[in-house]
Parts: sequence; structure tokens; C-alpha cells
Amino acid sequence: MAFEKKITLTVNGEDMVFNVNVAAYNKYINDTTPKDKVKPAFNFITAIVDPKSREAAIEFMKKPGGALHLLGAIVEEYQEDFDITVKK
Repeated sequence: MAFEKKITLTVNGEDMVFNVNVAAYNKYINDTTPKDKVKPAFNFITAIVDPKSREAAIEFMKKPGGALHLLGAIVEEYQEDFDITVKK
């Protein structure tokens, strides 16, 4: 399963490019715990950010909630929509 996607976000007027793949996404999910969400988000983003966007992404993530806002936008764009229904 090698689902890779290049995602460009415009953050405060600056484009940031992220190269997301299943391995990095799954590592992020596995590293997230109920008491630790920001560090895994920061690690995930720094692992997938294009080198040209790295400095801007890190500066943005220094702001309160910055890592989680970037993460939310990246995950929303990366994940497919699923149609799942539970039958009884």
C-alpha cells in the first residue's frame, strides 16, 4: 500500500508543501496517545514537509495550536471518504 499524496497548504499567505505517505501517516497514528497529541503531530509534519517549506512549517508550529491546525488540514486532505454502515 503506497498511497502517496503531495498536499500544498497556504498558511498565512505562504504555501507549504507536504509529501504524505501511508508509512508516515500510520506512524503518526501509532505514536498518538490520549496524553500526547502535539509531539506526534510535530514529528509527523516535520517528517513529511518538503525541505523548502520546513522552516515556515516549524515557525508556524511554534504558535499555540499550530501543529494541530496543520495536522488537521493535512489529514483532512489525505484521508479518503469512507461509506461505512453497520447493519443490525
